Amino acid sequence: MPTPIFEKGRDKTGGRKKGVKNKLTTNIKDMLFNALNDKRVGGEEEFIKWIIASNRNKELFYTWLMKMLPTSLVGEQDDKGEFKPLKVIVTSDGNKSDNPT
Repeated sequence: MPTPIFEKGRDKTGGRKKGVKNKLTTNIKDMLFNALNDKRVGGEEEFIKWIIASNRNKELFYTWLMKMLPTSLVGEQDDKGEFKPLKVIVTSDGNKSDNPT
């Protein structure tokens, strides 16, 4: 009988180290942002026109947007236990800023 590929308790071998970002995903995001800003493609104005051209384009845009946003956010609570508004700005370089001023 062949040895199982995944043995319980076996040390990880190969692949990315924990915490290392996926370079392919980062490169693709960079290419998309660069294309969006390229005047030969039409820039931001043409992208907005494309989004509003059809409901399918809007669905695609919101799908892409949701995939690029952080997966978890932690907000601050006020004295009454209610959450304060939280603003997150995601830039093309992947940096994010919570509650920018």
